[in-house]
Amino acid sequence: MATLLQAVERLMAEFAYRIDFEQGFTIAELFSPDGYYESDGKRSTGRAAIHQAYVRRAARGPRTSRHLFTNVRVVRLPDEKYGATAIMLLFARDGDGLHPAVPLSVADVTDVYASDGMSADSGLPRIESRTLRTIFADENESPVLPLGQET
Repeated sequence: MATLLQAVERLMAEFAYRIDFEQGFTIAELFSPDGYYESDGKRSTGRAAIHQAYVRRAARGPRTSRHLFTNVRVVRLPDEKYGATAIMLLFARDGDGLHPAVPLSVADVTDVYASDGMSADSGLPRIESRTLRTIFADENESPVLPLGQET
């Protein structure tokens, strides 16, 4: 279980890096082919749909963000699967440069990982599903990732 916890923590760090420093264009690669990403009831299913959510987000212009995952806990699920729970603290604002150090949100993260093991190319678990539930939010800002807007 300790090795899996380390792999999950590496996955969460990679997830954050790809959004914060690469605009999320390769996030979909961390999901299984038919995996889904859901936030507060809005869901994108499949790598193409997840990728398109980040393309649409980037079309709005520059954005500065930092995603911090903490309190990671790996759990065994039925059918020989594993999952994890964590807390995500998000600082994000439109534009480049220095921004106020005010969190945009705090969310509970629930992952389920594909049962076929680690990704051969990255050595990380593949996300079968990631569900975010916002617990605290900045009343003056709102998340901008357009999940669930497949056309």
